[in-house]
Amino acid sequence: MPGSNSPRVLRVLLALLIILSSVAHAPSALAQTKTSSPPLLVPDESSLWRKEWPQFRMSEGIATIAAGLASAAITIAGPIEQPRWQGPILFDNAVRNGLRASSPEARQTYRTIGDWTYRLSPLLPLVDVFVVSTIGHSDSKLMLNLGGVVFEAYSYSGLLSIISTELSARKRPYSECHEGGECDTQSFYSGHSAIAATGAGLMCANHTRIALYGNPVLDIGSCVLLSVNALLTATTRVAADRHYATDVIVGTGFGFAFGYAVPVLLHYSYGAKNDKTITFAPDPSCGGNCIAVRGVF
Repeated sequence: MPGSNSPRVLRVLLALLIILSSVAHAPSALAQTKTSSPPLLVPDESSLWRKEWPQFRMSEGIATIAAGLASAAITIAGPIEQPRWQGPILFDNAVRNGLRASSPEARQTYRTIGDWTYRLSPLLPLVDVFVVSTIGHSDSKLMLNLGGVVFEAYSYSGLLSIISTELSARKRPYSECHEGGECDTQSFYSGHSAIAATGAGLMCANHTRIALYGNPVLDIGSCVLLSVNALLTATTRVAADRHYATDVIVGTGFGFAFGYAVPVLLHYSYGAKNDKTITFAPDPSCGGNCIAVRGVF
């Protein structure tokens, strides 16, 4: 029915208002140093988590929980039944014609593969938290900080994915609308691709800064492995005709960005900033009449 989307839209907007009011203070708190928001752990000089990296903050924990609750609220509200956007754009048709499996059976097989690569993508990040950090290194500080970062990245990535599918309401490529006008409008952007890429971003960020496996080949290999998994997930979603190419490209991009940016910008970049210096001084090569800029980056 034409008005059937209105209650769901109102519930989505209500959920968004709740999340915005819950974390209104979060952006400024997340950008501050560790002294402004109390860490959840005491210092441990023997930990692989460097002392110059801010520990997982209380404000991050609040924002993570709020994002999870908002995702649940929007999911309970249910999907939009009538599309606001349908059909291909840009190169969608060309990619669909090239990658879409020819038979329904083959499309179902690709869908199953993509479902499994999506479900398994958080496995390695969680193994790093609960097995490698806890058992392998006996490092509770590392475990709690990595765990917080992992759940934070997934909560933000999942929330944005759900908001995108609700607001865009793009009809899936294969979707046929029912007699009452209800359609599958969960196309843009691809949540499977986003979550798989979030795991890749986390592994690449964590293992290029912490020797979790104690071997450069294994640490870099874990980043490569989950990056390949993310690409495989995105490809199977197109082959199964569940998404257009633009759906999986945007989903993969946002997912990797969250997985990589959350640990790097909120934690790892602090050590890098401490190593950067820049100086301005008269340059003797021009008789002191000019200024030389020198820095270490």
